[in-house]
Amino acid sequence: MRSTRARSLAVATVAAGLLAGGITAGTDVLSGDKPADTIANAAAEESQNQARTAKKPPCIGEKKIANKKFVKTVYEWPDDPAHVQSMPGPAKTTWEYKVDLTSKVSATFGMSYQVINAGLGFEINKTQTVSKKVELNLKDKTHYLVRAGKVYKQYQFDVYEQQADFAWVTSTAARCKAYTWVKIGSGTALRPWTDTYRVTKVSKPKNPSGPAQQSLGLTK
Repeated sequence: MRSTRARSLAVATVAAGLLAGGITAGTDVLSGDKPADTIANAAAEESQNQARTAKKPPCIGEKKIANKKFVKTVYEWPDDPAHVQSMPGPAKTTWEYKVDLTSKVSATFGMSYQVINAGLGFEINKTQTVSKKVELNLKDKTHYLVRAGKVYKQYQFDVYEQQADFAWVTSTAARCKAYTWVKIGSGTALRPWTDTYRVTKVSKPKNPSGPAQQSLGLTK
């Protein structure tokens, strides 16, 4: 008698809960032990699927560069004997120099150079060598520092990646939902533009990085 009454109370409780959750009245949801176990197992399986989805990273697709725009002109002045020379004045002389200009990118974000080159419109890590001979007129009786430089055009760009969440088909199999483009970062790139040089007065011959320099503004 006690067992029958307890079972009746359990049926009433579960039925009330299912009715509140939208189950149609009169549906046989607890005619035996198996349906109750099935409901419990389904709830546990859904909970496990949600936990697995939370732990897994999203589906990752292709990457691309977008929104490239010009930022500024960048000058590089190498500080080594191949690009800097000290000269006494007054004098009229010829100076020869050579510079290597290499296109650069601040970060690849895991993209291939083929994708980067296509997105930027020029080839990364490509070097071009420029050799020049210039005539210098050093008018004053002082020392001069002549320096060869490199000129780049700097661009900024955004990187997008295809991402999607997992959708569980069964308890052990999942598929990727529809991909969307998500911005994952930004970077900068330098494109070789030209070479240049400058002439600077110094108080005495010294290391190119030394102080007391006065620029003459003689640039290409």
